[in-house]
Amino acid sequence: MAASKPVQIQAIQTNAFSKHEIFAKLISAGTAACVAEAITLPMDCAKIKLQVEGGTLFGTVRTIAMNDGAKGFFRGLVPGLHRQLGFCTIRLGLYDTTKAFYIENTPLNEGLPLRFAAGISTAVAAVCCAQPTEVVKIRMQAAKAGTARYAGTMAAYYNIAVTEGARGLWSGLGPSIARLSICNIGEVVTYDSVKQAMLKRQLMRDAFPLHVFAAVCAGFVTTTLTSPVDVVKTTYVNSAPGTYTGAIGCARDLARTGGFKVFYKGCVPSFFRITGWNLIMFISYEQLRKIVSKQLSAY
Repeated sequence: MAASKPVQIQAIQTNAFSKHEIFAKLISAGTAACVAEAITLPMDCAKIKLQVEGGTLFGTVRTIAMNDGAKGFFRGLVPGLHRQLGFCTIRLGLYDTTKAFYIENTPLNEGLPLRFAAGISTAVAAVCCAQPTEVVKIRMQAAKAGTARYAGTMAAYYNIAVTEGARGLWSGLGPSIARLSICNIGEVVTYDSVKQAMLKRQLMRDAFPLHVFAAVCAGFVTTTLTSPVDVVKTTYVNSAPGTYTGAIGCARDLARTGGFKVFYKGCVPSFFRITGWNLIMFISYEQLRKIVSKQLSAY
């Protein structure tokens, strides 16, 4: 039994480093994330409004509908898709390959430490590459009702680059790294852990019901872990330059003025949005990965 373990690990590594498999996962991760983003964006808009302006979920939805109509729920769609193409393509698409790399080059073996290392590594890489898309998305979504902070997505990138430089485009880098690292642990690592645990114990087959169960678990864990960081990140990125001394200073000021509960502003729409996003994304990803991998293998 013990002798089969190195063979199993070698098979995992070979599969993870396969050119077709890597491309299939990158394409599937980015596409699935864009589908999930487009469908769940209205809840994300409501969440960000709640975090920035306060109030209730019903009141926020009503305000958006009255002032901006249906288009108000899809503010930041284009930068949101940009963000998912940058973030999820890397943090999910390279997750298995990064796990295989750590197995091959470090003492880490299958288990939570390996999954944490892979999840955090791909999250950091994703933020460093795609943080400008996050900044533009948040600023466009957080604009006051009935107003537009920028003429369009490309105008937002240009305006921020000209007026604030690289510092503006990569503002909130620290909070974003913290949030996406935690988010990746909550989403990808939880999904992977739950799925593998169910398969190992033969409680469920690798099929639609298991994907749904693992995605809901991932949504709950992610919401619990990321809400405080998300509130700090949204507040800090959307603030005028110099308002806060840094992410820690922003968190301290929020805690002083609003107490502990301020860090869970918008957690209800956040839960539904994250869980819905996970359901759509992981189910789409699992199906797309099989289709794309099969198509690429034909060439």
